[in-house]
Amino acid sequence: MGRLQEKVVVVTGAGRGIGRAYARAMAAEGARVVVNDLGVEVTGSEPRADTAEVVVSEIRAAGGIAAASAHDVSEPEGAAGLMEAALSNFGRIDALVNNAAIEYRASLEEHGGEDWDRVMAVNARGPLLCVQGVVPPMRAQGGGVILNTTSGAFWEGTEGVAAYSASKAAVFALTLTQHNELHAAGIRSNCISPNATRTRMLETWLEQLARESQRSEAQVMEEYGIQSPENLAPLAVFLCSDAARDISGRIFEVQGDRIHEILPPQRGISVEREGEAWDPDALARALARVRTP
Repeated sequence: MGRLQEKVVVVTGAGRGIGRAYARAMAAEGARVVVNDLGVEVTGSEPRADTAEVVVSEIRAAGGIAAASAHDVSEPEGAAGLMEAALSNFGRIDALVNNAAIEYRASLEEHGGEDWDRVMAVNARGPLLCVQGVVPPMRAQGGGVILNTTSGAFWEGTEGVAAYSASKAAVFALTLTQHNELHAAGIRSNCISPNATRTRMLETWLEQLARESQRSEAQVMEEYGIQSPENLAPLAVFLCSDAARDISGRIFEVQGDRIHEILPPQRGISVEREGEAWDPDALARALARVRTP
């Protein structure tokens, strides 16, 4: 008996990278997995309907149970269709893993409105739409698990990925709201934040660095602490299992051989108003110790 025996798990963005590792690990633990992937490139272009089918074939070859979905979770009809497909195939949904994401790399000045909207649609609106679709059946069955994916790019302010960073900040906040609104209904909400992981988002940089330094990619990965997607999967399995029944509203960063709990933003220094209104001179004195990092 696996840790997820007979549970139904929906994983978005499961055709490659982290999502693929999640789907395969869930199936190996006995889950019936819905592998969702639109099959797009890392920027969200050129969809391919067979991407999810490949992972389903891998799971079935290993003795697992899975169904494929090419629904576009960034659109209401797609997210609803994904949940309907899961219910049609397996009758229930025990866990939803919101993993689908795309990226746009450019400076702040070069971020166009369409680029911004495309990233936010997949990375932030997609999880919300999937949550809206999965909550009714989870309420009806008495509970479930929603596992989101954020990124250190949002709290570290990674250069060149403003839209991606903002979208992951939205997912962080969504996780906390999910917990506050849904926990009483028996629906647990948590979030994983992968540290540097070998996915398509890092492939070009990794290949270039290995070539320029005349080292192997494995050597570069070790030096920079870049982990494989499979290193993340055990935590995802645990958080979707009954063993984590008491954990909700938490964000965990996986960094190689270490897992950190990431806390919500904390208040820093505090100043108190001296008179009836804020005074710029008084603020200058009170905030003199605040400096740009």
